[in-house]
Amino acid sequence: MAAKTKSILSDDSPSPKRSKLHTEGEAHQQQPKPLGKISDFVVSRLEDFYKPNPPFRLPVEIGSFSFDRKGDLTLDRSGLKYLTQPGKLGFDLKVGYDSFQPKLNQTPDLTVILNWISHNWNCFLPKMKGQSSLDGKPPEDLNGSAPIVQTANQSSVTTSFHSRPDNLLTDFICWRGLMTKLLCTPYNKSEPWKMIATRHNDTIYLRELETPEKAEKEANMSLAEKQMCYWGLKFEDYMTRKDPKVPPPSQQQDKSGTINPLEAFCCVVRTRLNTHSLVMVGEVDCIDPASREKVPQSYVELKTSRVIYTDRNKASFKRHKLMKWWAQSFLVGIPKIVCGFRDNEGIVQHIQQFKTVDIPRESQSDLSLWQGNVCLNFLDELLKWIKETVVKDDSQTLYLIEWNHPYTHISATCRSTTPDLFVLPDWYINKLSPPLVDPSSQSPSSVSSPM
Repeated sequence: MAAKTKSILSDDSPSPKRSKLHTEGEAHQQQPKPLGKISDFVVSRLEDFYKPNPPFRLPVEIGSFSFDRKGDLTLDRSGLKYLTQPGKLGFDLKVGYDSFQPKLNQTPDLTVILNWISHNWNCFLPKMKGQSSLDGKPPEDLNGSAPIVQTANQSSVTTSFHSRPDNLLTDFICWRGLMTKLLCTPYNKSEPWKMIATRHNDTIYLRELETPEKAEKEANMSLAEKQMCYWGLKFEDYMTRKDPKVPPPSQQQDKSGTINPLEAFCCVVRTRLNTHSLVMVGEVDCIDPASREKVPQSYVELKTSRVIYTDRNKASFKRHKLMKWWAQSFLVGIPKIVCGFRDNEGIVQHIQQFKTVDIPRESQSDLSLWQGNVCLNFLDELLKWIKETVVKDDSQTLYLIEWNHPYTHISATCRSTTPDLFVLPDWYINKLSPPLVDPSSQSPSSVSSPM
C-alpha cells in the first residue's frame, strides 16, 4: 500500500500536494532585507568555454516518488506510465480541452525533495572503503563519435541503521528544471532566472524563485498558448498507459477521457559534473517496457512541436527547443525523446525519435546555434563559483543569485531568511541530525534499498 506523506511525516512537517507544492513562500511577494552584494560571475565570452567536456558521470537513480489523482505525495512508483505505440497517426490533441482543469503553475520549493530525503537517509551513506571514485575518465568531446557520458562504479554502499548521516556527501540538491536553466544560460539572453541558495552541513540547496517576467507572462497567456500547453499533456495521454499488459485505447475510445495534471512520477538521480556531486529530482513522462536498460536509461521524454515547414523553422527548432530538450534529458540520464509534430490545428502529423546523445551534433551544421561542451563547461565553472560564494554553513543565511538584463553577469547577494522566504524548514533541520536509533527497532520494510 502506498505510504502517504501526510501519515508518515512528523506533526511539524508539511503534507505536500502537487497542486500546493509552490505555495510555501512565493518569493516575489516578499523580499528579505539584503545584507550586501557579494560577487558577480561574468558571462561575456563564449570562447572561454570552448574546450573539451568536463567529466560527467552517468546519472544513477537512487529513488522515486509519485503524486496521485488528488495531488498527494506517495513514496512509491504508482505514477509511472508505460510508453505505447499509437495504432495510427492523426490523433487530435484538442480532445478534452473544454473539460480540462489546469493545475497552478508555480515555481516549486524543495518541500517534496526534503520529504523524500528524510525517508531515504540510507541513499546518502558513505561508499564502502576501496570503492572507486565517481569521477572516472573524461568523456570524449560532444561533437565526436564517442558517448558523452561515462559509467560510474555502482558498487553497493554500506547500510547502517545506527545513525542517520548529518552530512549528505552531496554538493548540490535541487530540481532538475532549475539545473536545466543553468546549463542553458550561455545561450539564453532573453529569459531571466532567480534562485536562492543555502549551505547546510556542507550541502548547498538551490531553490528557484519566480521572476516578475515569468509571472507576467503566465498571467497574460493567450487562449492559443494555453491550448498548446494542453496539447503536450494530451500527446502524453495518447502515448502512454498505466498497465503495460493492457492495450492502449483507440483514438475514438479516448475522446471522452480527461487528463489529471496532478498525477506524476518523479525520479531522484545522483550524478557528478567534474568535481561537483549532484542530486536532482525530475518528472518522468514514461518508461519504455521494451527497453533492457536499467532506470533512468529506460525512461522516455515526450514532447510536441509544430511541424517544420521552412529552413527558418528548422533553425529555430534546433536553436531553442533541441537545446532545452537535450539539457533536460541529459542531466537525469534519459536517452530518448519522442516528439509528436503537429499542425496548427493540433493534429499530430508524424512522430520522430531523438537520441539525447546525438542532439548536440544536430547543431553541428551551424556552430553559432549552440554547443553542448560550452553548456557543460559553463555549468562546471558556475557551480564552482557558487561553492566559492555560498560559504556560510547556516540555513538561516540565504544567497540570492540572479541572471537578468543586460545578461552580462550573474550576481549574488547575501540575505537573511524571513517567515515567507526560506530554503530549509525547521522540521527538516531537526530531522537531519536525529538521535541514535536502535537497529532492532527498524523494520526492513521501512527502509529504502541502498544505492
